[in-house]
Amino acid sequence: MLSRTAENLYWTARYVERADSIARLLEVAYRIHLIPNTNEGYLSEWDSILRASGIKEEYLRKHKEINKEKIEFFLLFDESNNSSIKSCIVKARNNLKMVRTAVTLEVWNTVNSWYHELENYEQVKYTSKNLPEILDWVKKQVNLIKGTIDHTQLVNDGFDFIRLGIYFERADFTARIIDVKYFILLPSSSFVGSQVDNFQWSLMLRSVSSYRGFKWAYGNSDIDYKKIIDFLILSNICPRSIFFAVDKINHHVNRLCQFYNSKNVVHRKINTIYKGLLNSSAEQIINFGLHEFLTKFIDDIGNVYHDLEIVYFSGTQE
Repeated sequence: MLSRTAENLYWTARYVERADSIARLLEVAYRIHLIPNTNEGYLSEWDSILRASGIKEEYLRKHKEINKEKIEFFLLFDESNNSSIKSCIVKARNNLKMVRTAVTLEVWNTVNSWYHELENYEQVKYTSKNLPEILDWVKKQVNLIKGTIDHTQLVNDGFDFIRLGIYFERADFTARIIDVKYFILLPSSSFVGSQVDNFQWSLMLRSVSSYRGFKWAYGNSDIDYKKIIDFLILSNICPRSIFFAVDKINHHVNRLCQFYNSKNVVHRKINTIYKGLLNSSAEQIINFGLHEFLTKFIDDIGNVYHDLEIVYFSGTQE
C-alpha cells in the first residue's frame, strides 16, 4: 500500500474518533455543569476540557476568558480550532476523499453524509440548549461510520491502518479524560472518595459509555475510584479501557509486520507498553501516582505514533 494512502486512512479514522472524543468531553462538562457547585476552589469543568484536549492556550488567545458558551462553540464549530468537531469532520472527509478507491462506497457515503448533515446544524444559530442533541448526533454518526467500516471493508492492511487510527486516538483520549477527572476537577485530595468524587466518576463512566459495563463487571457495589482505575485502564473486556486500545494497536501492528514481513521499532515499543499494562495492577498505578502514570502513558503512546509515522507514512510499503 502507498504510504500516502495508509496515512490518509489512518487520519480519517483518527479524526472520526476525535470528533467522538470531543463530544464526550463536552458531555462530561455539560453533565457536571448541571450539578449545583457551591464549593470554593473548584476548577471549572469547562477549563478542564480545554486542558484535556490540549487547546487551552489556543482558546485563550482568541477569547481571553473562560466562558461556557464560547467554549462550547469553540469545540463544536470553530474552524480556527483544529480539534473542533467541525474541523474533525471536515478533515476526515478530506482525507477520505483523496483515497476514495481504498474504501467501499458505503464507507464514503456515511462520512460524506456526516459532513453535509453538519451544515444543517450550522445554519441554526447555536445556543446551549442544542448541545445534547448535537452531541447525540455526533456519537450516533461515529458509530454508524465504524459499523460500516467493520461490515464492508476488506480486512487487509488498509483496514489495519484504519483501526490503528481509531485506537491510538482512543488510548490517548481515555488517559486524558481520567486525568481531567482525577487531577483537575477535585480541589484537593480530601475530596477523594467523597460523594462528589464518586458522582463525578459515575458521570465520567457514562460519558465513555461504560457505566452499565462497570456495573456488569463489579455488580451493584458503590462507585469506587480504585475499581474504576482498574476498569478504565487495565480491563481487557471494556472497549474504552487503555489496555483494550493498546491490545488492539498491538494486534494490528503485528498484522502489519506479518503482512510486510518485517518487524520494527513500532512493534517493539507497543509490545513493551502492552506487557507493562498486562503486568500492572490498580494498586501499583495508585502507588506510582495516577497523574504521573497517565502523563507517562500519553508520552509513550505519542512516541509510538511518531515511529509509526516514520516507518509506514514516509515511504512506500510494498
